[in-house]
Amino acid sequence: MSTSTPTPRTASAPGGERTAALLEASGLRRTFDGKRGDEPVVAVDDVSFTIARGESLGLVGESGSGKSTIARIVVGLERADSGTLTIGGADRLASRRGRAARLAHARQVQMVFQDPYGSLDRRLTVEQTLRHAMRLHRLGDRGRKPSARMAELLDRVRLTSTQAALRPHQLSGGQRQRVAIARALAVEPEVLVLDEAVSALDVSVQAQILELLGEIRRDSGIALLFVSHDLAVVDEVTDRTLVLHLGRVVEQGPTGEVLRAPQDAYTRLLVSSVPGPGWDPHEVIERRAAFEHARSAAD
Repeated sequence: MSTSTPTPRTASAPGGERTAALLEASGLRRTFDGKRGDEPVVAVDDVSFTIARGESLGLVGESGSGKSTIARIVVGLERADSGTLTIGGADRLASRRGRAARLAHARQVQMVFQDPYGSLDRRLTVEQTLRHAMRLHRLGDRGRKPSARMAELLDRVRLTSTQAALRPHQLSGGQRQRVAIARALAVEPEVLVLDEAVSALDVSVQAQILELLGEIRRDSGIALLFVSHDLAVVDEVTDRTLVLHLGRVVEQGPTGEVLRAPQDAYTRLLVSSVPGPGWDPHEVIERRAAFEHARSAAD
């Protein structure tokens, strides 16, 4: 494990071999204006990582660690102040002028948000939502009939034709998240970014969605960038993990090693904060106080 920048244009594929990176981020930095004349807030500070085709990379950290900002930069919803981001060899931080350039980025990277009810158009049925995504990206021009692609997408996320006629308010939370995943897949992206995508679901539905994502990754070779504060979920669905603290990568490596043999004090604090057998909340409070004191002394 190391906090150093990964070897350029290589990454660890799910099988462990080194392969060309599908996505490569280097030196990403993003700041936001402070309140009432305060100094700017550094949300992302010199973050670098790679993702191979078919790989699942986790971003973990507490609120304010910068993980969601990184996800939004990758998708194109935020602009990095500096750094580089290449996806499939294309520079995605270059000035994107025009609708065609934005759509090209969207065809490579799609995002599934925490709240599907807020991200879906409540006026549209499931079928209309999927058809709109395909029409926007002119996927009907690729030789497949829209109806066949529609049936394929519904089957992929385990939704029925009856459910395809419903609107978001008529679906359960888990079904709405399946629709959000299907809409993202309709674009046939190379990278799927999931920002706390299962955190609002109950445990049984979480398990179903995580199983579904695993199947999609195995069958399609899509890469996942999985943003979450839930270490158990990250442990289940990712190959490698980056731990973020105050916008910086403090530790990275194979997920099993990072979560079971953490080297950085902050990672150890995160792991010890997860309730389990013999868990003592008072001990966690003491560890956090010691960590904050050591960080203040270092500053």
